[in-house]
Amino acid sequence: MQITFEFEGLKEIQKKIGQLADEAEIRKANREIFQKCVDVTQPRMKAKMPRSADNAKSGKKGYRPHGHAKDNVPTKVTAKYGEVGWTLLGDAEDWFYMKFVEWGTSKQPPQDFIYSVMAESDADYSRIADAEYQRLLNEKLGG
Repeated sequence: MQITFEFEGLKEIQKKIGQLADEAEIRKANREIFQKCVDVTQPRMKAKMPRSADNAKSGKKGYRPHGHAKDNVPTKVTAKYGEVGWTLLGDAEDWFYMKFVEWGTSKQPPQDFIYSVMAESDADYSRIADAEYQRLLNEKLGG
């Protein structure tokens, strides 16, 4: 259950920046974009995630997670992508059961907190990338 950010619509700006900035500056800007996207997404996801009264019965018997999933949403940021959450089909993780919360079961309706956060945050991702690339362009062009 993870949200991965990748930007496809900003190719023109990236091409212009590529002509003005070196590889290290572009990687730094990309990493900053993905970090800001993670910083926007993680609190939104946490706000939408349900929280059990007692997680002592969560997970597999003999393999109980430490704490609530809501309090342990993982993030990862590189210069190529940002991630918030877990692998949706993963079973070897402490909070593997969150896929049942997201998708629902025969006895429990789905409680969407991943796809709704993606849709809610999509405009922010583009705004963040546009602003960061514009900042780099202004820095390089002296404007």
